Amino acid sequence: MIGFLRFFTIERQFILFIFSFILIFVLHSWAGFAGSWFPMLIVVFLIVKHFLIGTVNAAAMKMQLGDFDGAERILKYTFKPNWLRFTYHGMYYLIKGRVEFNKKNYKEVERLTEIALNLDLQDDFRAMLYLQMINIHGMRKNQLKVKEYYQKAKKLNVSQLEVKQNIAEVGQMLKGSHKTQKQMMGKKAQRSMMGNSYMKRGRKKK
Repeated sequence: MIGFLRFFTIERQFILFIFSFILIFVLHSWAGFAGSWFPMLIVVFLIVKHFLIGTVNAAAMKMQLGDFDGAERILKYTFKPNWLRFTYHGMYYLIKGRVEFNKKNYKEVERLTEIALNLDLQDDFRAMLYLQMINIHGMRKNQLKVKEYYQKAKKLNVSQLEVKQNIAEVGQMLKGSHKTQKQMMGKKAQRSMMGNSYMKRGRKKK
């Protein structure tokens, strides 16, 4: 499926649309509706697909490859995000938010996230949005907001393992039991011991 999505890019979809649109007139003039119904079906399918799904899949593929500029460019072809269905409206705002997060436009990320959280979304997407807000407030060292969004994320029925692990790591960070925190504390203790040892040696020399 991933291989198909990579092949069926937005550029190839556009080429297919133009080719099918031209083919409708060519076949219709030659064999009437009986000859042109199939390219008509392709054109209708691509139009309906665009309004219901938009360019979200193509933008997600770009973002997975680390091409945030490409993801932003492709999202611009989705003219009516509110018309999207099947959770794609939430995915649109999630991807758009990550693009803005990469540009450090945190106010815009918060605005987009609030729009998405007011939509009817699956728990996995909602959890990812909460994690995005946790990242922002974590950088601002706003522990109250981090705890608030963590509690909301923890109550969700999340199915994706990676998202579950991210939520669990936030909980560990809040408790001070995350492995990176322990490593940092260990390094601080080592530096303190080394400093004390150096001071003792200095006193002996005197």
